[in-house]
Amino acid sequence: MFSEDFNKLQASEQLTFASVTNKLLLKGFIVRDIYDNREKIFRINPDYRFMERFFEIFESYLKFSGWHIEKDNILGVISLSNDYTENRIKFDRETSLILFSLRLIYDTRREESETDFDVYMTTPNLIIEMTERNITIPNKKLTGRGVARCLRILANHNIISKISGTYDNGDVTFYILPSIVYALDNDKIVAMSNALNELNKELEGDTQDDFIN
Repeated sequence: MFSEDFNKLQASEQLTFASVTNKLLLKGFIVRDIYDNREKIFRINPDYRFMERFFEIFESYLKFSGWHIEKDNILGVISLSNDYTENRIKFDRETSLILFSLRLIYDTRREESETDFDVYMTTPNLIIEMTERNITIPNKKLTGRGVARCLRILANHNIISKISGTYDNGDVTFYILPSIVYALDNDKIVAMSNALNELNKELEGDTQDDFIN
């Protein structure tokens, strides 16, 4: 029982339990490796270690509200999901396209390097990658500030980790975190790829019609 196991924790551990639970509910992911901007290195996230230590208590507690947690020991990700659709985070169109682009980039870079789970990126490089992959936002030009607005949202959910720069200026340097694998699954990747292909066909058709006219 949750109550019995929870009451066995020390007072300080109970406080940490409440704090980490709120972070997980807010962000959706707890990652093992976090970037320390001061030391300029990755270090182990104490929240992740705490959840590892008391994983069964977290699991038991969250089940009361229909939440489910999953721990990926290889990628170092603890992810949160819910059986009720109203509890799912819905990104706007631009953020969804940025997320889609980052997942494609992440998969490509991971194939090239099997040792690093975090992929280094910059805002200009992301725009170049999106352009080369023909990923566009309809009726909008890709700009550093526009992309950075979406990156801020993804950082708030532990999908990326900002290293330097400012969102307002659109010059962000960041890491794509392995949690992106759980933020966008393979079925959604296929669905978004098909939708983009259809959109690009429509745009090409409109361009040809304008040229003919």
